[in-house]
Amino acid sequence: MSLSASLVGIGIVQTVLYLLFVRFIDLYERESLRYVIPVFIWGFAVATTISLVFNTIASITISSLVGNQAASFVTAVFVAPPVEETAKGLALLIAFLIAYAAARRRGLVEFAGVMDGIVYGSAVGFGFAIAEDILYGLQFGSETFVVRRVFGGFAHAAFASLTGIGIGLIPWVRSPLLKVLLPLVGLTGAILLHAAFNFTATTFGPVAYVVLFFVILLYIVIIMLWLWMERRVIREELREEVGAGTITAEEYRILPSYFRKTGYYLGLIFTGRFGTWSRARKVHGAAVDLAVSKRLARRADTAGRRDRVLALRSKVGRLRGEAALGTAT
Repeated sequence: MSLSASLVGIGIVQTVLYLLFVRFIDLYERESLRYVIPVFIWGFAVATTISLVFNTIASITISSLVGNQAASFVTAVFVAPPVEETAKGLALLIAFLIAYAAARRRGLVEFAGVMDGIVYGSAVGFGFAIAEDILYGLQFGSETFVVRRVFGGFAHAAFASLTGIGIGLIPWVRSPLLKVLLPLVGLTGAILLHAAFNFTATTFGPVAYVVLFFVILLYIVIIMLWLWMERRVIREELREEVGAGTITAEEYRILPSYFRKTGYYLGLIFTGRFGTWSRARKVHGAAVDLAVSKRLARRADTAGRRDRVLALRSKVGRLRGEAALGTAT
């Protein structure tokens, strides 16, 4: 069996495009690559290593008791899902804790909500998937690599996204019990979805990819609902900021709409006003962060969250002052 370097290169490019696509559809609060890339690398290197070690140990132990064929089934359905999803989920938990620490220092919430959970879950899942597919390709040949890449490229991203959603909802709930329970529910869902996929693949073969297709359709519905909710939050939370002078009426008109905002940016770019475009993006990004922080503060009114709202409102004013100075000069 052989796997060409060019085929691996194509698979890596495909993976990067998948990751950029998922990050792109996070329309209102696009995640920083300084968080996304390390999570991807964890999935590629750390999670696969942990999984390879534990899955191999389990497979050897079980095969000595029940035979190779039964061991392969038991490992795929009952061992690999909890091992792999826990290894991937650990990266998401670390990313959340780092983002939370940064939020306390800078007043910016980097990992909060369903869409953030899907982006980070997809990042660790894509990293894990390409590493696993390379290993399978080296073992079983190029055809196996291509099939897994074409039909199953989103599988691990879909599994890990459930864990990501559970962690991403932590800032949105008040109950300490829910803050612990939601990530565990997300992780359990990821394990069960992974196990169901592996069972279907082991028992019915390609039918598993049909199931995966409908899972991805469900994710599309979830993403659309969350983006609708984010748009509503931006509209409701920034309404009073117009009267306070934090943002202008024109900004309030375009900020809740991704297409209006994009049209405004394109207009600046096509007329050569690149400085204005850059400054506007910074002001608008801070305004959206302000809207989300205000909503989080309403859900759990703590001194830290009130301070973040004040800090972000001040940041919008400072950026606006810099923008005005840049326009004048």
